[in-house]
Amino acid sequence: MIANNDFQAAVVSKLKANTALVNWLTARSAGNEVREASWQGAEFVFPAVRVQVGTQIPIGGDGVCHLTNTEIPFTMYSFTETDSSLEANALADLVNDALVGNRISGNGFGSLSIDSDGLTGATRTGERLWRAIGLYRVYVYETNT
Repeated sequence: MIANNDFQAAVVSKLKANTALVNWLTARSAGNEVREASWQGAEFVFPAVRVQVGTQIPIGGDGVCHLTNTEIPFTMYSFTETDSSLEANALADLVNDALVGNRISGNGFGSLSIDSDGLTGATRTGERLWRAIGLYRVYVYETNT
């Protein structure tokens, strides 16, 4: 199976390599705010994008591929601090554009195209705080076996 930390790092790298997303964040003084969901820094800057890896599921039954091919669901959180949900939805759209239909690779693995399981509209989570959620999944395979 693929190490969750390696997969998570690859998703973060994929997003940080997306010019449209990084330019949008940089224009709002948050160019470095693409991180893992459990990142604990000294300060949480908005807007922000966070990735959370779900439960990795081996595919291929009892065959040879069972230990080397998996499906990985993951969740993207787009956070903003504004008066309306508009900016959080725009950020989620940029994240979605950077991921859906694209492949990802990392330390010892590659993937098929990333699929979307849906985008939520932004919801208020606090005073002026908004969060939009994107659900994704991708089939990954080891490349160093």
